[in-house]
Amino acid sequence: MEKKLHNSEESLMKFRERVLEVKAQSAKLPMAFSALILENWKDDKATELPASGQISNMDANSKRQTAEKQRNVLRMLEKSLKREMDMQKKISALEQNEEHLKLKLHYTEQLSFCMEEAAEVVWGRFLEAENASEVLMGISKEMVGRLQIFQFTLNGSIQREDELSSKLQDCIKQLDAKDTVIKKLESSIAEHIARSSQVPILTEKVKSLEEQLKKSELRLQNANALNAESQEHLSEMENLVESLKESIYEAETRAENAETKVTQLTDTNVELVEEINFLKGSRDSSTKKVTVLEKQLRESEIQLQHAKASSEASQEQQNMLYTAIWDMETLIDDLKSKVSKAESKTDGVEEQCIVLSESNMELNKEISFLRSRVNALEMCLDEANESKAAKAKEIIVRTELIMDTVMQLTRERERIQNQLFSLTRENEILAAKLRGASLTMFDNGHGGGGKLVASKNDSLSETCEKLFEEAMPLSKSLKTAG
Repeated sequence: MEKKLHNSEESLMKFRERVLEVKAQSAKLPMAFSALILENWKDDKATELPASGQISNMDANSKRQTAEKQRNVLRMLEKSLKREMDMQKKISALEQNEEHLKLKLHYTEQLSFCMEEAAEVVWGRFLEAENASEVLMGISKEMVGRLQIFQFTLNGSIQREDELSSKLQDCIKQLDAKDTVIKKLESSIAEHIARSSQVPILTEKVKSLEEQLKKSELRLQNANALNAESQEHLSEMENLVESLKESIYEAETRAENAETKVTQLTDTNVELVEEINFLKGSRDSSTKKVTVLEKQLRESEIQLQHAKASSEASQEQQNMLYTAIWDMETLIDDLKSKVSKAESKTDGVEEQCIVLSESNMELNKEISFLRSRVNALEMCLDEANESKAAKAKEIIVRTELIMDTVMQLTRERERIQNQLFSLTRENEILAAKLRGASLTMFDNGHGGGGKLVASKNDSLSETCEKLFEEAMPLSKSLKTAG
């Protein structure tokens, strides 16, 4: 368009120069005509002096010549006037063409500006929808992680309950065995009463056995303290392992997020390269936008490099965490072996206590102790059941909260889908309106501009379709998370 305007301006300048030349020639014609009349008059006078007899013939010839010259001059004037009128018509036509081309250029600039504004609005809406979908995905992942943690704690409480029930059954078995031992001891006591002559000797033996029992009880208490310390250490190590597993899960999620960001950045790089190639083929006014897009491409490449570095760092952290978990597992195995040894020692001490407890007083004391222990275990069981019920209630409440959040996520997903559908419909309506406007504006012998606007409308509709296709996998991922 600018080249055509430049050519039309050059042709206008040439036509104006020609018109000025014609005007100068037409201004010179009356002077030449007057000069010719003077020359003819002088010739007439010169011919009158030498030949007075031929005056009538010379007058006739001079009149004929002057008439012919006047006719020729008039013809030349008419031709010059016709040329001048044609030149004025051509100048007016060229001015009209110039105005028409300026109007065309103005309309095309307005259309391109409107299309750019519409594309920016659509891009901003798509970015808002994408940010909202990413936020919802992060919330859903957090809720899923919390649900898994709750399930893990519930399984741990169930396992503890099973262990406590097994311990209670063991205690009941031990009580039964001790009841049988008591019965045997009662029979032996009857025999001892029959043998009352041996009472002082037996009292001395009982005293020695009581001392041995006290020593064995001290050993048992020490062994129980060691066992409790080892169990506490084991629980601390298990908590450490759980925290390490959670950190591994977080690192894996970060790595997955980094990979998704890398894929998104590569997609945006491809789109920016396509937009740059498209904008490089357009007019010189779009060079600023190309530079801006190139800057965005560089920034996205820098972000891609950062994401790769963060993914590599997360992988290194995962490797270090795995090594730490391996070390913790070996430590736990060592502690378990120590606990088994301590338990074996406690079993030996308990066996010694059973062997040493032959008198009635010691057995009664042990029975009372065991009964108190059973009562304590029953209290522990009751507390465990209460804590289990409370945890079950908390789990039910939290599952309800999770279900509510899932419902909210589904509603948000439906709202985003509706917004995307409405945006696509609006874009289709805008594209149809722009096509109709371009066809109505440029149908009178201006097919080039119409094709350009139609191609721009097609490109805008294609970009809208691409945006919708990119938004569909986000909605599917929200469905799977829900």
